[in-house]
Amino acid sequence: MHWSEALTRDPVGASLVNTNLQAATFVVSPSEFHRADIVPRLAWQSVKFLAKEKAGVPEEPGLYAFVVKMPFAGLPPHGWVMYIGQTGHGDSDATLRGRFGQYLRDKRGPKRPSIFYMLNAWDGHLEFFYTPLPHRKAELEDLETQLLGAFRPPFTDRTYPAAYMSPRHAF
Repeated sequence: MHWSEALTRDPVGASLVNTNLQAATFVVSPSEFHRADIVPRLAWQSVKFLAKEKAGVPEEPGLYAFVVKMPFAGLPPHGWVMYIGQTGHGDSDATLRGRFGQYLRDKRGPKRPSIFYMLNAWDGHLEFFYTPLPHRKAELEDLETQLLGAFRPPFTDRTYPAAYMSPRHAF
C-alpha cells in the first residue's frame, strides 16, 4: 500500500492528503529571523534521513531539524526547514539518536499524521540536521523557540509565543 493510501484511512490524515498533497505553507518573518541571535553559534551537522544513518547520530541531547534539500540540476542549491525540535531538555534522558529512531518508526505508520506525511512526501530528499548541546540542556527549550520563531516550519505542531503568532508577508 502506498503511504498516501495509508494516510487517507485516518480522518486527520485524509485532510492532510486532500489539502497538503501539493503544497506546504511557509512563513518567513525577517524581524523574527533577525531576532533569533543564538550565542554561541550552533555547530549543525547533517545526515540523510535513512535508517542506515542512525548510528552516526550522537547519543546526546540537542536541537534537530528536518530540511528538504532539492538537488535538481539547473537550480541553485536550496532547501526548506520543515520541522524543528529539541530532545533532552531538563531531566529528560532523550537523545538525538533516540529521536531519529522515533521518526523512523513514525515514517511507517500515521500515528502522527502530519509527521507521517512530511516523512513520506519528501522521502529521499530529507536531511536530519542536528547540533548536540549536552552542556546547555537547560536552554534547549528557549533555543528551540527562537528557531521556531525565525523559521516557522510548517510541520512543527507547537503553540508559539504571541509575538510569533500573527503571520506576516515576507515582502
